[in-house]
Amino acid sequence: MNRLEVKTSKFLFIVVVLLGIIFVPLILFSLINGVLYGLKIVPLGLGLMMLITFVGVLLLVRRGHSNSVKYFSDEGLTRNDGRSFAWTDLSRVVYQIRIISSYGTKRLWRTEIQFKNGESAWLIPKKIANFPEVRDFVDNLPCEHTEIRA
Repeated sequence: MNRLEVKTSKFLFIVVVLLGIIFVPLILFSLINGVLYGLKIVPLGLGLMMLITFVGVLLLVRRGHSNSVKYFSDEGLTRNDGRSFAWTDLSRVVYQIRIISSYGTKRLWRTEIQFKNGESAWLIPKKIANFPEVRDFVDNLPCEHTEIRA
């Protein structure tokens, strides 16, 4: 293996764009109405709450993307934020599982590849287009593999 690219799915990007198309006009409408009609508390409050929610969602998406793996190589892996980690520092792989209570089934929420310095890289299944190939590679890493409930 020379290099295994982790291909990012476009689904999350499309959802964020659609959310922006819906939220931004609503935010602007509420804030403008609150200011134009005598600093009314309700439209200003709604606009500010929607703005805070939208910015929070954007920050969470950005954090997930920057901590995710960009590619694996013979030397180690590189995250989307440009940080590289060597295989010699590999500590363990943690599969974070969510249990759907109504069915009692397990779902993989996130895979963390952890290193000795306390850093980690994430693999989020719904965000990866070539997840089966990436999962096979991670399952064969020479370290401890654990499963925790998230």
